[in-house]
Amino acid sequence: MARIIDITPRAQEVRPVLMLLTSHRVDCLLLCLKCLELFTDLDRFKKIYIVANDVGDEHAVIIKSFQRKHANVIDVHATPRGQIPAMLSMENFILRRHKDDVVLRLSEDVFVTPYWLEHLLATYKLHRGHEDIVAISALTPISRTGRQLMDRVLRTHYPDLRKRLPTLPLEQNAVYHRFVWEKILGDGLAAKYLELTRPKHIYMSRVSVDCLLFDGQLIERLVPMPLRLPEGTTRADEFYINSVLRSDGLRVAVVTDALVHHFSHAGPEAYLRKHISMDDIWWHMTFLESHGSASPKAVFRPRPGKGNRLELLRLIKERELRVLQ
Repeated sequence: MARIIDITPRAQEVRPVLMLLTSHRVDCLLLCLKCLELFTDLDRFKKIYIVANDVGDEHAVIIKSFQRKHANVIDVHATPRGQIPAMLSMENFILRRHKDDVVLRLSEDVFVTPYWLEHLLATYKLHRGHEDIVAISALTPISRTGRQLMDRVLRTHYPDLRKRLPTLPLEQNAVYHRFVWEKILGDGLAAKYLELTRPKHIYMSRVSVDCLLFDGQLIERLVPMPLRLPEGTTRADEFYINSVLRSDGLRVAVVTDALVHHFSHAGPEAYLRKHISMDDIWWHMTFLESHGSASPKAVFRPRPGKGNRLELLRLIKERELRVLQ
C-alpha cells in the first residue's frame, strides 16, 4: 500500500526565544504587547525577554503586569539610557546565551498581525540548511526593506502620489511615514499589496531588523557586537547584522505574507504623531480579521462595519487597550 509522506514544514516544532526591545514609547509598547496577545500563542515561545532601557515607572509597571500574565516572560532592565553600552551589551548576553536556539528580535513599535509567527517559522523550517540564508524577516512597510518591496503596490495604485514622495533616506522621510499610515488606515494598503501576484519569499543582502528571526548560524558570526555606534547609523545591531551579511555574502529571506507594521523611525516620529492618531492605529490593529478560516487577503481587513451596535461594543470592550489586570 502506498504511503503518504507529509513534507510540509512543521513550524510547530520550533520554539523561538523572543527578544523585545523597549525604551520610551509607552503607547507603542502597549499596542505591541496587545497585538502579541491577540495574534500569537505566546506559549510557543521558549522565553520572552523584554529588554527595557532605563524606562519610567509607568513603563515598568506595564512590563511587570505582562510578565505576571505569562510565565515565560523575563523582565530585564538595562541602564543607562542609550543603545551603547546598555542595550547592545544585553543583546550580546542574550544572543550568547541562546546561540543554540532560534531568536526573534522585535522592536517596541512593531505591531504584529494574524499568522505572522506561523509564516516566519514555516519559512525558517523551509530554509534551514541553506548556508547562505541566515535570517528570516517579516515585511514592514515603514523600513528600508519595506520601502523597496512596497514600490510595486505604489506604482500600481498610487502612481501620481509615488512620484511626489521625497527621495530622502527612509529614516528621515516623514512624508513617506505619513503616506503609508494614511493608506494603511484609510485605503487598505496592506490588502492591496497582498492581492498582488508576488513571490512568497524575496531574498535580500540587506535587511531591517524590526522583526527578524535567526539562529546560531548568524549569532556565531555576529556576537559579540562592538559596543560603539558607527557614525551615520541609528541602530547599532542593524548595522552589525548587515555588515555580516555583506562581508560573508549572506542573504535574508523576507516573507511577503508576514506583513507587520512598524510605527516610526526616531526622526519622523514627532511629525507623524501630529498627523496620525494612535487611537486610529489601535482601532485598526485590534480589529484585524483573526478568524482561523480567513484567507491571507482577509487577514488584514478591519472587522468593524458589520453587525449591530451591541456586538461592536462587546468587541471594543473585549479588545480594550489594557495590559494591566
